[in-house]
Amino acid sequence: MEFTEYKCPVCGEQFKKDDDIVVCPECGAPHHRECYEKEGRCHFADKHGDGFSFEKEQSGAADDQAEQNDESGTVVCKRCGTDNPKEMFYCSNCGAPLYGNNEEAQNFGQNQNNGQPNPNFNQNQGMPPFGVPFGQANPQMAAAFDPMAGMKSDEPLVDDITAGEAAKFIGKNTPYYLRVFSFIKKFKKSRFNFTAFILSGIYFLYRKMYALGILFSVLTFGSTIASGYIRTLPAWQNIYNNLLQAQKTGQIVSFTNNFGLSTEDFLLFISPLIANVISMAVMVICGLIANKCYYNHSIKKIKKIKSTTDKELLTEALETKGGVNLPLAISIVVALIIANYLPIFFM
Repeated sequence: MEFTEYKCPVCGEQFKKDDDIVVCPECGAPHHRECYEKEGRCHFADKHGDGFSFEKEQSGAADDQAEQNDESGTVVCKRCGTDNPKEMFYCSNCGAPLYGNNEEAQNFGQNQNNGQPNPNFNQNQGMPPFGVPFGQANPQMAAAFDPMAGMKSDEPLVDDITAGEAAKFIGKNTPYYLRVFSFIKKFKKSRFNFTAFILSGIYFLYRKMYALGILFSVLTFGSTIASGYIRTLPAWQNIYNNLLQAQKTGQIVSFTNNFGLSTEDFLLFISPLIANVISMAVMVICGLIANKCYYNHSIKKIKKIKSTTDKELLTEALETKGGVNLPLAISIVVALIIANYLPIFFM
């Protein structure tokens, strides 16, 4: 979520796209993290409890503009300043909702739909004053949007590594991993990573853990290709067709009697199943060890970067050598899909 149209209430500077911003869970007001920490509280803390909210503050500032809109028959977008016909509900230039007051916007939608609520209107959509600011109804939700997961940039995370340095290295999904790293440090154990469970080796390649990524990708690829290839063998297809015919004639065919097959044919027939079991086992292992592996990988890499990089270039080095490798991950996904479905054309 961006706040580039607003100014920090502490320093008065316009927010920039890459600014480190925190949002007050009480009133929804955005601040520069440094400014928030400097004051030690929300700039509007004195107004809390009196029905004050950042949304209302912004809506009140827009009242004069609303009166002007009524006279001219147009609505000025509060995000980009584009003039829009009064009948429009979203800005024709940037797509932002044009009505800062949610109740007013909902009534407008009902008037345009013969008294029925506009099905395309989401009153929680957008940023203040266009929508409810960052979980105003649920303060705990605001923490989920904090890019530092409630931690200070200079707060020690592990050894001599700060939370800010870890955040620069992690890049994508920083709040989640900062919480995971803190959990691992405190309890010496990790949590199950469902993304790694689903993507297996692709996850490790995405997070630039190339050795593990190659290992698990080979195991996943190998089991997938083996399962598909075995099913295309004439010997396997012959066994499969014979078993189907035996079932149709009422013969007893079950796993307990090896489906009535010889040991050699039985092993060949269940080979695809064994390959699938191996693939599932790899997925489970990936889910179990992913967070701990990424924790160790990150700490090791950050320490190495700090020991070999000038302080002025540290941030750039952390962002460059850390982060994710999305093109590689996408390439492996495409290759895996092809490997999974290619045997179908030969069956």
